[in-house]
Amino acid sequence: MEITMKKVMRLVSVQLWAVMGDMLSIGNNRKKKPKMLYAGVLFFTLLMSGVSFFYSLMIGSGLKMYGSLELLPAMIMAVTCMIILMTTIFKVKGTIFGFRDYDMVMSLPVSTGVIAASRLIILYALNFMFVIIVMIPMMIAYGILAKPDILFYIISIVSLFFIPLLPIVIASFLGTLIAYAASKFRHSNIFSILFSLGFLVVIVVSSFFVGDNGKELVDMSKALTRQTNRLYPLARMYTNAVVNYDILEFLKFLGVSFVAFLLYTILVKRVFKKMNTLMMTGSYHVNYQLGQLKTSSPFKALYFKELKRYFSSTLYVINTGFGILMLTIGSFAIIFVDLDKIFGSTQATDALVKGIPMYLSFCIIMTCSTMASISLEGKNIWIIKSMPVTPKTVYLSKIAVNLTIISPAVIDTIIIGVVLKLDFWKTIILLLLTITCAFFISFYGLLMNLLLPNLKWTSEVVVIKQSAASMITIFSAIGYIGIQFIFNILIPSAVLATLGYVLLTVVIDIILYVILMNYGSKRYYAL
Repeated sequence: MEITMKKVMRLVSVQLWAVMGDMLSIGNNRKKKPKMLYAGVLFFTLLMSGVSFFYSLMIGSGLKMYGSLELLPAMIMAVTCMIILMTTIFKVKGTIFGFRDYDMVMSLPVSTGVIAASRLIILYALNFMFVIIVMIPMMIAYGILAKPDILFYIISIVSLFFIPLLPIVIASFLGTLIAYAASKFRHSNIFSILFSLGFLVVIVVSSFFVGDNGKELVDMSKALTRQTNRLYPLARMYTNAVVNYDILEFLKFLGVSFVAFLLYTILVKRVFKKMNTLMMTGSYHVNYQLGQLKTSSPFKALYFKELKRYFSSTLYVINTGFGILMLTIGSFAIIFVDLDKIFGSTQATDALVKGIPMYLSFCIIMTCSTMASISLEGKNIWIIKSMPVTPKTVYLSKIAVNLTIISPAVIDTIIIGVVLKLDFWKTIILLLLTITCAFFISFYGLLMNLLLPNLKWTSEVVVIKQSAASMITIFSAIGYIGIQFIFNILIPSAVLATLGYVLLTVVIDIILYVILMNYGSKRYYAL
């Protein structure tokens, strides 16, 4: 048993260091690697913990005003579990099943059970890091506002280790079913994307029907808590344990989480080889026919190559296309939803109009394929570099793909303008905001990927979701939306505030384009 555990932990340590190294785009210098890794992980953890603390304190202060501070732990725990659920679904294929170095790992002199256990621990470790970043700041914020007994901290700290267990189990089942079902079809990636998008649509659309009337923060929080407790009983156990110090509920929470994860571990061990074989072989029916050879311009050829690469990866589509999916669902939803009923006020439309520009910016900025497009070339980047095309053509093809993905936002913006009965010029300003933000995130994501490329990845999960380029791009771009919020505060007119933000974004777009075409060209040849 001791020898087996040593083998498991050795595999975990090697694979986890590789994953973390990929995340931070660390080079091959082994002497510098640990220091850079520690510094990078510490910086990221502190940065995100600070953001988490700010939001927990802000939400907690609002709840305290209405005497409902006890809702804070339940809300943050439920949100944490939901995020783990949604993100882990798309990590299963590439972490537990269908990972790129499967053949190499299986050739090691260790049992299948050891390998399966190591993959599960890696998945747990990545999610546990997220739990720490979110839940510990919540504990501090709740402690400042509520001044609870020492038992609160003891129960909360012990619970941290068990919070991600059941969401991982549920997400793994769903992710495995999606990946397995998709592998049975000829165009497996298309079906996988459709299944995954369908699941996300259900989650997003169902949020419109959660809650009572949404009039007050506390009413909405209570409604969300009740709904969460019905759908996820462990949330109720956690709340009773942390807030009411119910030891029996605490033990039930620990027991259910641990037993569920233990049973899932046993199941994974039994089906590990079979599921990997099924997912990695899939079902192929090829009827090759010799046809007419077609030619096209370098830009067009690279554009379609990039577009094909994009839709060949379910993970790539889901993680970079979720923003535009939210925008499209939201724009069509307001056609059928009674806004006055949701916001509980006859001034609902006015309030919504003021928030629409930021919602547009957020959804578009969350849609960025360029932040990983260079890294995904991987070790084959020499092929594209050896082609008789300029860096500008390569960059424009990658930018064009991202703009293609964002293009439905133009129609969404027009729908929003018509439904909310905005005048012509307000709709035009919203369209300009959509277009300028689309160019901004396309240019910015590509520049960040050029500065922080990762061409030696072993799993595309790392490049798309967890690399330094992707994390810095998304979080700093979200920070850029903060400037839009400042504009709204400083400028009383929502129209003028949005117009000022559009003009600023135009200037930044021009600067980013100039940098890409000059410094970017030199950087391209240095890759």
